[in-house]
Amino acid sequence: MTTSISGSTLAYLIPGDPVRNVRLPRLFNAVFERFGIDAVLLPMQVPLRDFAVFFKSAFLARNVRGMVIAPPHKPLVVDLLDGCGLFGRVAGSVNVVRRTENNELEGDLFDGEGLVGALDHFNIPFRGKRVLILGAGVSAAAIGVALAEGGTVDGAEHIAFYDTSAGKAAGVAAKLDAFFDADVTVADSNAPEGYDLVINATPLGLDENDALPVDVTRMDRHAALFDILLRNQPTPLVRAARARGLNAQAGFEMLIQQMPHYLGYFGHADAAQGVRDDADFLREIVYPPSMHAEIRQPLRYQSPSVA
Repeated sequence: MTTSISGSTLAYLIPGDPVRNVRLPRLFNAVFERFGIDAVLLPMQVPLRDFAVFFKSAFLARNVRGMVIAPPHKPLVVDLLDGCGLFGRVAGSVNVVRRTENNELEGDLFDGEGLVGALDHFNIPFRGKRVLILGAGVSAAAIGVALAEGGTVDGAEHIAFYDTSAGKAAGVAAKLDAFFDADVTVADSNAPEGYDLVINATPLGLDENDALPVDVTRMDRHAALFDILLRNQPTPLVRAARARGLNAQAGFEMLIQQMPHYLGYFGHADAAQGVRDDADFLREIVYPPSMHAEIRQPLRYQSPSVA
């Protein structure tokens, strides 16, 4: 963290409720220190009912240059902005806001970009593939947007959403299907057969006693799994999939891969490129000790015919 805060220090805020477990302040402040940026990211505990007032009031401070939005506030921000990126508009949610030179507030959503970057980091194939997304909340929608945005060649060919609330899944699927060329549907169940990639975007796994969101014994032999959760990793789901010999990854890399997007969006281009070149110092902060060996030697995907 910046050791000398002065009147020229840029302030970035991360409002959420709760914020005691947020990891981004440690990541951002490590980047600011490493690249000599006079800035700091501070967590802000903001109840849902107070968020709109806080959001507008905070930007009255001229040195507040931006925010990273934590749950549950992401969907509330869109209507408070002067401008919003495509991903944020389609998903109806943003996780980053910046003050422009014209003193306007712009927002966008990088959850999906982080997921795509993580999949590429692990060489997990998704382009032209069939993907099952478990859950239909904010993060699931963002992931769906990112996977569909590239069309059936640069993106997934088929995306299916499954949620215990069928109407919720149907709403997300219909919106994405209308915007993009990918085939986006609602899955009748969480059965993983026939899918190349299964993504857990539900909270199942935060508690060790949670039921698994999908039966990994039914996944195809070549399929991969990505669990976006950050706490309690490796989750029972990741452990079960790995025990079966599948490539299964925890959500940490999704967070790491968002960092260059955040930094670039805030105007710190050199730091963004530096993180793209080497993000291991950030992985050492968020990966649990039991997974530190995977920082230097990532468990990259290999097809069964190669493995």
